[in-house]
Amino acid sequence: MTVTFLTKTKTSCFLLILFFSINSFAQNNATIVNDSIYKEIPKAIPVVKIIEEIEIATEEIKEARRKTQPKSFIVDIDSIYPSYKTFILNKRQQALEFISSEPNKQKVNNLLNEWKRYHDYLKSWETTINNQLEKNSIILKDITFNEKTWELTLLDSVYLKTPIEIKTNISSVLEEFKVIKTIIISQNNENLVLESKINYLIFTATDIIEKIEDLKNTNVYNILHKRHSALWNTSFKKTKSSDVTINENAYFGNISLEFLKTFEKLFYLFGFLVLALIYFITYLKKGFVLYQKAESNLKKDTKSIIYKQPWLVIVFISLIVSKVLFLNLPDLINDLLTLLLLIFTIPIVNPTISTKFKKLVYIVILFFILDSAKTYIWFESYQYRIYLLIEAFLVIISLYYFTHPYRQLKALVKTKLSQFLIKLTPIFYLLIIISIISNIIGYTNLTDITLKICTQGIVLSIIFYGILIVIETISDAILHRHYNAKESYDSSMKLNVETKLTKYIRLTLFVIWLLLFLQVLDQLKSILNFFGDILSEPYNIGSITFTIGSIAGFLLILISSFLITKLISFALDEGENTLKFLHLPKGIPRAISVVLRYLILAFGVVFALSSLGLDLSEFNLMAGALGLGIGFGLQNVISNFVSGLILIFERPILPGDTVEVNNLMGTVNKIGVRSSKVSTFDGADVVVPNNNLVSNDLINWTLSSSLKRTEILIGTSYDSNPNQVLEILLECANNYPDLVKDPEPKALFSDFGDNSLNFRLRFWTHFSLSLQAKSDISIAIYNKFKEHNIEIPFPQQDVYIKDFPKPETDNDK
Repeated sequence: MTVTFLTKTKTSCFLLILFFSINSFAQNNATIVNDSIYKEIPKAIPVVKIIEEIEIATEEIKEARRKTQPKSFIVDIDSIYPSYKTFILNKRQQALEFISSEPNKQKVNNLLNEWKRYHDYLKSWETTINNQLEKNSIILKDITFNEKTWELTLLDSVYLKTPIEIKTNISSVLEEFKVIKTIIISQNNENLVLESKINYLIFTATDIIEKIEDLKNTNVYNILHKRHSALWNTSFKKTKSSDVTINENAYFGNISLEFLKTFEKLFYLFGFLVLALIYFITYLKKGFVLYQKAESNLKKDTKSIIYKQPWLVIVFISLIVSKVLFLNLPDLINDLLTLLLLIFTIPIVNPTISTKFKKLVYIVILFFILDSAKTYIWFESYQYRIYLLIEAFLVIISLYYFTHPYRQLKALVKTKLSQFLIKLTPIFYLLIIISIISNIIGYTNLTDITLKICTQGIVLSIIFYGILIVIETISDAILHRHYNAKESYDSSMKLNVETKLTKYIRLTLFVIWLLLFLQVLDQLKSILNFFGDILSEPYNIGSITFTIGSIAGFLLILISSFLITKLISFALDEGENTLKFLHLPKGIPRAISVVLRYLILAFGVVFALSSLGLDLSEFNLMAGALGLGIGFGLQNVISNFVSGLILIFERPILPGDTVEVNNLMGTVNKIGVRSSKVSTFDGADVVVPNNNLVSNDLINWTLSSSLKRTEILIGTSYDSNPNQVLEILLECANNYPDLVKDPEPKALFSDFGDNSLNFRLRFWTHFSLSLQAKSDISIAIYNKFKEHNIEIPFPQQDVYIKDFPKPETDNDK
């Protein structure tokens, strides 16, 4: 174990050093190339090429004029800006008045989301203008170079006294370049002015966002802060704050089309992802058609969802993707997407939960609508508190309906989700009671958060349960197709992979659910800030400064790289049909896998070291020194490494081949970079250095074909009929079902032996069946010989005794 670890470590070091050397060489070459580009100096055009270059310059001028035409999106931004500025400043004044009125936290969150959308919209404007400025700067650089070139050409033409017509053409071209240069500079200046104006609005939006964040962190919104008087002491008069309403649609609806342009690129990405999803689900569905016989080891609902309801899965995942991609959609669109997601969750979740809880998702949708309504309806303080009371009582009624009688229901439920919900019932009752009491006595912040836990928490849980079912179904379908595409596989290995994958999926989804749940409770940012401060705290050990965050990032990048390589290995090394559509020769997918895996590992190491703040250029000298040491001290390891690459790319042996090397015969299980593993037919796993497989004589019994010729030698007595024996031999061979018919079996008379007539029976069969076929056919031949009274002789020898010793007599004694 220690030797293997050390050898692998040395190989990894070699790969790392090799990568750094190549990286250093590439950086040095790139520096040389870049220097040569930037040091290019304009030169006068030779007289013999002036006419040709004038034609080229004319085309360049036309192209430059086309590219420098005022862009419609810049013109639209410029035309919209004055009215949008007025809109933002008015909204700013409304927001400041709204903040001073100390609204409830729900309204504060709505206002925060609204201003984040304004901020993103303005940032999209700024990005658009920046992109245009970058494009103009590239064009301007070329135009400036051409301008200097033609200036030198004009001076050269005066000096050489070229014809006046040519001078006129040169002057015309030069003037065109100057005009275009002036236009680009003017456009850039206008764009910079417009960008500075937009930046002012971005600063305004950022300032309001910070003020809202500061408001959320005040004691007024502390969970245990008493924001209102007791409900029986509440005034039912209209307050001034009710006149301060925040309705972004008052103006924003007029420019909704422009707002949607913010997501234009995301729409294209979303369309591409949906098309890829349709192809992927169709691919998995075909797997059930191809391997129907192997469906006994599938989970109960795997085929029913993918095979019978593929569009349900496609729409459900598409809605999830839209929620992830379009984070800052208007509240109304965002809530409609969530509502659709809940509706499509019903047919996914209901088949897996108990009968009594079938209507649970409908109740969850009702509470989602009640929660969302608070975003679009302005309540007086007393109205809002009564609304919360009604919602709390509805939660209690729903809990009673689904959990009564509690003890009997606890014994009846079978599914894990139902058992989990039943165990949480007392906690839900406690939270709702706290919500009602805190609302009545005036602790409305506590009311809000307890109701959120009960309503929005269950909404989030139902959606994630649907996601869990879909992801587990897809993973099962992938494994079903992956393993059943092989000729044979170990079912225990498949079960082990399924178990591990299920654990990883559930753990990942739980972490994401927890983060989103904390976001719903408005606690995520404070927790992230807390851990962010810990992770970014610098520590000094001697002259080395580091943070826990940099170390965590280093480990995370390495682990991620390793997991990606494992996924690639699983898909390409073992997946015989993964790249089938490319019609690649056998072994090529593995070669691709090796290249990708080591590239990912190399880049992963580089990125991981960069996350620690290390300058990779400092490794160049050390890499050279270690390279010299490797050349002398690790010749064996490097030899095996290079031999491993030869085996992978030349493909003289492949995993699954039966080989014979150094009196060792077995099946190749794995071809590694340093060594390969061969499993003998006695059950032993032998690790063979790659150098032995390349430099020694190697017999591969299954490289080009899995067929093997087997020969049976047999003798009969001289009394037998050779023609009859040949017929019997061919009959026994042809009656055996596992023989190859082409080439046909052959029975041959070999020679006249000392004691027998010798025959040979030759036939072809699959390599793995050769021993069994030889045994079965030999027994059949023996039975046939017995039936036809054909004797199989054994070696005989006649002994002639010339002289016997005389017996002793009494006289001799």
